[in-house]
Amino acid sequence: MPISEQVKSTPAKTYLFGYPLKRTYAPLLHNTLTRLSGVPRTYSKWETRNIEDILVESKKPEFVGSAVTMPHKVAVCALVDELTPEGKAIGACNTVFWRYGADGSRKLVGHNTDTIGVRDSFLQGDVPRLTEAQTKPGLIMGGGGASRAAVYALAVYLNCSPIYVINRDDSEVDAMLADFANSRLPSFRPEMIHVKTVEQAESLPAPAYIVSAIPDYPPCTDAEKNARACFEIMLSKPEKGAILEMCYNPRTWTDICQVAQDNFWTVITGDIAMIWQGIEQQKIWLNCPQEELPVKETFDRVRAQVESDNKTGADPPQE
Repeated sequence: MPISEQVKSTPAKTYLFGYPLKRTYAPLLHNTLTRLSGVPRTYSKWETRNIEDILVESKKPEFVGSAVTMPHKVAVCALVDELTPEGKAIGACNTVFWRYGADGSRKLVGHNTDTIGVRDSFLQGDVPRLTEAQTKPGLIMGGGGASRAAVYALAVYLNCSPIYVINRDDSEVDAMLADFANSRLPSFRPEMIHVKTVEQAESLPAPAYIVSAIPDYPPCTDAEKNARACFEIMLSKPEKGAILEMCYNPRTWTDICQVAQDNFWTVITGDIAMIWQGIEQQKIWLNCPQEELPVKETFDRVRAQVESDNKTGADPPQE
């Protein structure tokens, strides 16, 4: 279904709600895509600590949806009328949109497209893949919101089980595992293993896919060094797969990328996941399939800008 003529002729607005919002490529990504699509829509940053601003803005006729980032991803779940399965399972949303009923009613829906960013980073690239009949472990490095979306993507879309989790903060992992065990989506109960020691890491089968969702800095504390040691044990196993490094600011090629490459893993940088999740948002807001969007040109322009800014240290463009 192509983009409708009504969408192409009606000016509208989308936003990114969060705080702070300095180093984001979202405006560049979304405004590039809508301009190339010939759609009169704008995407703007809305720096706010007040999650209620989303509800106020959503009542305006030009509002068609928004992205949501920290610190509001969890809080927004309580404000929307309903959650998609992804939103329920993860307990956090990065996207809101209007869903219209046949009777003209509408509901504000909370969704999570970070899952698609992870999925398509693996599936759209030239990386090793599991067949439908295969089930192999996956690994998450980290315990925050991005890690939770990655668990969903690995378990539901990429056929990974169990999901290993390595993190410097045991309590953060314990909370994540408890939340999934009591998820608002009863059908989603992933098998998860908290990897705490080098000895445990050595005893486990190799993962097929890895998602790293931690900041890009060298391990300093004992807990950070232990987590890195467990992680490197996993990378050093004879079986190799693909790793997605979610961190891409202030540089796309991180220490994790280099360690993984040195261990002969296929490396996917985080700017790719950022672009795929944004494309998924636009598919929802524009109500059209991916084939109707200028994906390759948008992809190339945004990746080139990210790489240029990595080299020069410039801030991301604001439109």
